[in-house]
Order: sequence, then C-alpha cells, then structure tokens
Amino acid sequence: MTLEIGSKNRFWAALKGRGVQLAVIGVLAVTWWRGEAWLHDLGRSDENAIAAQRLVSAEAARAALGIATVEVMVEAGDTLERIFRRLQLSVADLAQMRSMPDIRAKLDRLRPGETLKFAIKDEELVGLERKLSASETLSVQRAEAGFATEIIVNPLERELRSTEGTIRSSLFQASSEAGLSDATALRIAAIFQWDIDFVLDLRPGDRFRLTYEEISQDGEPLGEGELLAVEFINQGKVYRAIRYTPAGSEPAYYTPEGKSLRKAFLRAPLEFTRVSSRFNLYRKHPVLNRIRAHRGVDYAAPIGTPVRAAGSGRVRFVGEKGGYGKVVEIDHANHVRTVYGHLSRFARGINAGDRVAQGELIGYVGMTGLATGPHLHFEYLSRGVHMDPQKVALPTDTPIPPAELNAFRDHSAPLLASLETGDVTPVLLARGLAPSETNEPASKTAAGRATATAPVGAL
Repeated sequence: MTLEIGSKNRFWAALKGRGVQLAVIGVLAVTWWRGEAWLHDLGRSDENAIAAQRLVSAEAARAALGIATVEVMVEAGDTLERIFRRLQLSVADLAQMRSMPDIRAKLDRLRPGETLKFAIKDEELVGLERKLSASETLSVQRAEAGFATEIIVNPLERELRSTEGTIRSSLFQASSEAGLSDATALRIAAIFQWDIDFVLDLRPGDRFRLTYEEISQDGEPLGEGELLAVEFINQGKVYRAIRYTPAGSEPAYYTPEGKSLRKAFLRAPLEFTRVSSRFNLYRKHPVLNRIRAHRGVDYAAPIGTPVRAAGSGRVRFVGEKGGYGKVVEIDHANHVRTVYGHLSRFARGINAGDRVAQGELIGYVGMTGLATGPHLHFEYLSRGVHMDPQKVALPTDTPIPPAELNAFRDHSAPLLASLETGDVTPVLLARGLAPSETNEPASKTAAGRATATAPVGAL
C-alpha cells in the first residue's frame, strides 16, 4: 500500500515537473514572438514616464519659485492688450514683445477658442506660451535684457491609411462609420462639389473610397491630414480625384487624366442641405397660388446659413428687389450671371462693383420677399437666359501642364492602385507618397477603424 501511494506521488510529481517545463517554454516562446513589441511598449512607457516626470518637475520648480500659471481662453473680439489689462499685466511688456523681429505676427490675430498660458510672479509676466499649430508652440520668457523667444517643436507623425464607406442616410453617417471626422466628410464634398450636388444627387448605396494621412503626435491620434486620392461612386458614375502640386502652383485635385476638378462655378452656393424646390418652368407658386415659372433652385436651410459666391466675378446688385427680398446678383465671365435671393442679411462690406472670388461669403440664408420659409433661391443665367443650375455644363479650370503630364501619371499610378484595391499598396509605401506640407488634423478620430495602415515617417 505504501509502495502504491509513493508511486502515485512520483507520478504526480513528474506531471507537475513536465507542466512547469511546458509553461516555461510557452512563456519563452511568447516572449520571443512579442519581444520587439514589448520592448517598444516599454520604451514608449519609459518615454512617457520621463516626459511626465519632467512636466511635474517643471511645474514643481515654478511653484517653488512662486510662479503661477494662468490659462486664458480667447473670446470673440479679444486682443492681447485686452487680455493683458484683464490680468493686470504691464502693456509695456506686451509692446516690448511685439517689437521683437518675427514675433508680432505670431502674437496678433488671436483665434477665438484657443488657449494662452501666462506665467506670472508677483503680478509680473515671466512667460507666455501660444500654440501656433499642432506641432509648434511659441514660448516667450523674461530674460535679463527683456524677453527671449523660442519655437518649441513637437513633430507630428503621419501614416497612410485607406478606408471606404457606403451612403445609407448621409455622407456624415458613412464617414463616421468609416472612422472619419465630419470635417473630412465636408472635405470630400468640397473636392467633388463641382460635379456632385450633395443635396440633390446623393443616393443610398453611393460609395466612396480614399487614401489619406492620419496624423498623430507622441502615439496619440489627432485626426486626418491630407486626402491623397478619393473615389466617389454616385448613382453608378465613378469620380476620382488625385491630389497633386504642379510646379509653381498650389496643391489641387485632378482627374486621372490630368483635368482639374475645380470648375468655374459651384453646383451649390452653400453647404449641402435640403432642396425644397427645383428648376421648373410650370411650378405653382406657393404664395401667389398660380402657375409661375421657377427659374432657379431653392435650398432649404436655417436662417443665418452662410451663402457663398458660386463663381468669381463682379457684384452687379446688392439690395431689396420685389419678391426676391434681399438679393445679391453677380456678373461673371462669358456673360454668366448668378442670383441669390431671400437673404436675411448681406456679408459685411459687400457692395455693388466689388470683385468676389469663388466661395467668398456674400450673405446669409433668410426668408425675405415672397418666401414661405427660410431658404436660398439660386439662379444661373447665360446671356440672359435662365438655365437649370443643377444641369448646366460647367467649364473646368486649368489642367495639368503638358510638360508635367508624365510626372503626374508617375505620381498618381500607385494612388490609383490603392483606390482599386482599397488598401495601401506596397508600391505606394515604397514611393512614400505624401505632400511636403500637411494641414492641421481635421479632428481627433477613433483609432484602428481604417481598413489599412502603413507608416511613412514623421513630418
């Protein structure tokens, strides 16, 4: 009996020994497999811990010196002088800072909503910080001979990503489900605004696909950067746009053939909303209650919605005009005129004879004149004849110069391939295609929702 019990003990001891060995081998295997990732994570944790410790140490040092940090959110109409007086700081110090080379422009033109940091000791300014961009902060510190300035750079990182979405109810819904911000949805609409009316033309089942930059800083996603290639399928028709910068020009979007997507006129002069009445020569007028031609398109929108010039031109008329209510008329090249009626008010400073650029603010949606609700009445006339603004053919802007077509095709080929596959292709990674300049991130978005990702370096 004793021998039997001893045999069992030896048996279980052997099993336990083998189990420990297998467990150790498993741990070693996982460690080997994920070693690099763990080391990276540990390194990142150490960096974050060190950065946090430095921040705490700096704050502690300031506190020990009796320096208080005051954060001020800029309000509409604020200037630095007003803020200095509100904090009871010396405006002479402000004048001295603004007299320094290349600093005045970085201190003026405050943006409502931004935050300024003031370091104050004994009611005297000892430091000022202003975030100039996502990657740059202006630091002004009191020195023996006045003030010293420094631009603190915290680089942004960017990754190429590819994602796609399908319209079920709206472009915003589809963009959100694809992990994109509302700001990026508006940028997609802006790219194709000359070809697609995102009020009238959008249908459930329409699709988009894009290759874009995702911006991050210190491993924290900040939002989307440039949209490098975009495809939009509207009612079965495919539209594609490639971002490219011709020599000596600004970045713009072109078709795969090198034609500019920008046209002389916008399809809709306000951000997409609801069409309440279309171009119809036999419409029954809702106020007059009789058949009266409707020679334009009505866009229902809340009162105060910004209205922008559909094309560049000279203001022909600003004022009240019968059933149009408050109206703006603009003359354009090639005997084209556009009309914007029922406005609640006009943009500040706009007068007859002024030159306006395409997209420039000219007024705000209202319901003046013969209107049953707030909307914009928009007309397009060619040589005095009313045309349907939604159907008239629009002339295009300057295409890619012939001398650059080969370079453009070379640039666009891997981007078009990414639109075909819905992925960031190896060729695109190898080319490292990304613009030399990067916009501020559209907004912070959920990480990891795009369909493909690949690093292309830091800005």
